[in-house]
Amino acid sequence: MMRSEVDVLTPRSLDEALNILHQNRNGLKIIAGGSDVIVQLRDGVIKANELLNILSIKELRFVRKDNDRIHIGALATYSDIVHSQLARDHAWPLVEAAGQIGAIQLQNTATIGGNLGNASPAGDSLPPLYALDAVVVTRSKAKRREIPIENFFLAYRKTALKPDELIEQVYFNALGEQDRGAYLKLGLREANAISIVDVATVLRRRGKNETFAEARVALGAVAPNIRRARECEQALTNKTLNDEALKKAASLAANDATPIDDIRGSAQYRKDMVASLVYEALNQALYEKWDG
Repeated sequence: MMRSEVDVLTPRSLDEALNILHQNRNGLKIIAGGSDVIVQLRDGVIKANELLNILSIKELRFVRKDNDRIHIGALATYSDIVHSQLARDHAWPLVEAAGQIGAIQLQNTATIGGNLGNASPAGDSLPPLYALDAVVVTRSKAKRREIPIENFFLAYRKTALKPDELIEQVYFNALGEQDRGAYLKLGLREANAISIVDVATVLRRRGKNETFAEARVALGAVAPNIRRARECEQALTNKTLNDEALKKAASLAANDATPIDDIRGSAQYRKDMVASLVYEALNQALYEKWDG
């Protein structure tokens, strides 16, 4: 382990990092790519006496498939996800989101674990992870926990992560050829823009059924946390999905949006855009073949 003049601790293994966290050091903040944490420290949003830089822990950087599940290590960058054939084949809504997170320089450094830990409702990777029904795996020196993603986020920028824990990985059931999914983002410009609204949809079939037995629609940047559009999902489940059905389901999605006014857009504009974006995402999922 190296310690710098600015009190940055750099463990070389997961065990070493967990030992440091086990010491319950006050004012210790975990950092990986640093794309969010450094900005928040600079602006005084968060305070830290020490930084635990986990970027060198190679065992936390992976994308792999185990049976029917895709596992993504906390230190996998967005470029790792974009270029992973496993992710492109079995988690394409997440690939779409990863490819829209800032410029390529940011995609090369920002990590999925960092996006989870930052807990921003505008985090682009989070709606796809909600739609994929992901599980967040945390580690401490004492134990390993598996937390459904909807239980991992407690409030605005607040997670279930304990002071002696770090995020190890996230996993979810792989999408198959019969499944459908899409991600769409509305920003002020195409690159380097924080979401005004973003949505992810995942439709899963069971067996050879023509209808979808499970529908998940997740909304970002329209509430303190990512929101599931429950009424919309019910309208899509076990139904014949023609254009009229899609419009009806999409119109229901706005019921789960409770946005605020900010510099990127008014609350009403966001709410109005939810139905439009969900409708477009559903059409893309159903009728545009993903080119993985």
